[in-house]
Amino acid sequence: MLTRSELKDLYRRRAKRYDFTANLYYLVGFREWSYRKKAVAALRLRPGDTVVEIGCGTGLNFGLLQTAVGPSGRIIGVETIATTDGTASPTPT
Repeated sequence: MLTRSELKDLYRRRAKRYDFTANLYYLVGFREWSYRKKAVAALRLRPGDTVVEIGCGTGLNFGLLQTAVGPSGRIIGVETIATTDGTASPTPT
């Protein structure tokens, strides 16, 4: 079992390559993106809604969420694990 500190260190190391490795799942047949689409659809968001994603990581869902809430909606991403320099590092979409 990993300690809390070891788990945070593991997360930080993996976060640097997360977007790249998440896309590799597709190459081996795991359609992660389709699960993301289904999850966002299940929220039944409408234009103008506000959505909060807890544990947003690098923000891979933000594009799907933005499409659902439109330009008048808001997305609030919360990531509790900071990068090694102490800042969150979402991927711009």
